[in-house]
Amino acid sequence: MEHSFYAGRVAVVTGAGAGIGRELAVRLAGAGGSLGLVDVDGERLAETVEELQGRGAKVVGVVADAADVERMGEVADEVVGRLGGVDVLINNAGRLFYGGVLESGPGDFDAVMRANFGATVVTTKAFLPYVVKSPQGRIANLSSAYGLIGLAGAAPYTAAKFAVRGFTESLRSELRGQPNVAVSCVFPGGVKTGIAWSALAAAGVDADRAAERFDRHVARTDPGAAARVILRGIERGQSRVLIGPDAILAEVAARVAGGQYERLIRLVVRG
Repeated sequence: MEHSFYAGRVAVVTGAGAGIGRELAVRLAGAGGSLGLVDVDGERLAETVEELQGRGAKVVGVVADAADVERMGEVADEVVGRLGGVDVLINNAGRLFYGGVLESGPGDFDAVMRANFGATVVTTKAFLPYVVKSPQGRIANLSSAYGLIGLAGAAPYTAAKFAVRGFTESLRSELRGQPNVAVSCVFPGGVKTGIAWSALAAAGVDADRAAERFDRHVARTDPGAAARVILRGIERGQSRVLIGPDAILAEVAARVAGGQYERLIRLVVRG
């Protein structure tokens, strides 16, 4: 059985209604895991839950904003009450954003930070007391290739994903004395999901044109393949999980070229 590590374990996935989150849920259910699925979009979440329950999976679906402190406390209580505990937490919820420093106002930065970094922190805080009780607990937070490098035109999103990375690395350090828990930071590059079309955008930015460009030039990795790599990385307790050649390029460029990584990336892309 693929990902047999997850058989009999309870996994929580945020942003599970579509995209990578949905693919993660499908594979976890197929591996024999029980699922607590969270999404702000009730209709999409219901479709995922219905499909997986139809396959015989034990699933609890909860509609919630993952950045809402009070609500996520309630969600944690409900999931644990119905499934008995939590072994794996995957913080997948987030929103893409189009716009750089010049176009984006303070409100844009606040909204993007809340949707990405805030959701990760709030959900982690809600479920952490349960995950650390698991004999083999796992926490995985989805950053981005933009959490490895900063390029023009995406400052709010980049800042939020760098924040997710920093938070995850700090959490890993704090939990180092607990060998039963492993913490992973996931760095997807462009994945073929609907994220480009649900993105936030700064005033004056043509969101449709940006989405078309993202789909045409950036989104190259299949979401099922991304989910498979993520789950394997979580199972192994990898500190960093890179998804797609663009994320690998970003990692290598940042390590090899340091502050000159922009120049290296341009040379590779043009070459």
